[in-house]
Amino acid sequence: MVEVNEDLVKLEAALYVAGRPVTLEELSNIIDKAESTTRKLLENLGFEYRQREGALEVVELPRERYVLQLKPELTPGVAKLIPGGLLSFATLQTLVYIALKQPILQSELVAERGTHCYDHIKELIEKKFVDAVPEGRSRILTTTDLFADYFGLDPDRVRLKAQLKFKMKRILSEQQELEDQAAAEEFLR
Repeated sequence: MVEVNEDLVKLEAALYVAGRPVTLEELSNIIDKAESTTRKLLENLGFEYRQREGALEVVELPRERYVLQLKPELTPGVAKLIPGGLLSFATLQTLVYIALKQPILQSELVAERGTHCYDHIKELIEKKFVDAVPEGRSRILTTTDLFADYFGLDPDRVRLKAQLKFKMKRILSEQQELEDQAAAEEFLR
């Protein structure tokens, strides 16, 4: 009979129900153990998920935070089930532009990318990927920590921009393929 580690089960449950990154301190408090013990248990949990080769993974994020998430390569296959849906390719491009140029005035973004950006900005603010702070007759746009967490980026803007240049090329390519495939399927109907 397999012995069940109750602390490991509690950590897994906490990560699952949180639905967001959870700090090492919060997780340590849940199981009432030292942070070093909790970190080791989280490493073991991550190892178990890697061994399963399933759909989920335990990821350590910057600032000693952990999240249980769907593996990114599986997202396109289940995108239709994601609450609120994925961002459109055009909205994703606007998000990348904001992230790379931040802080950026909304008026500058619209001048560069066009008035369709107003809808993108509204959606990005609603999804909490972008913050908008009034600045005169415009607003200053910056990305949020949720944006960094969602895309597995460092919240530090300098490191985020470097990581983003590499990662977003791949993400944009995958999103374009998904939209092209959907358009082709629609055309064939």
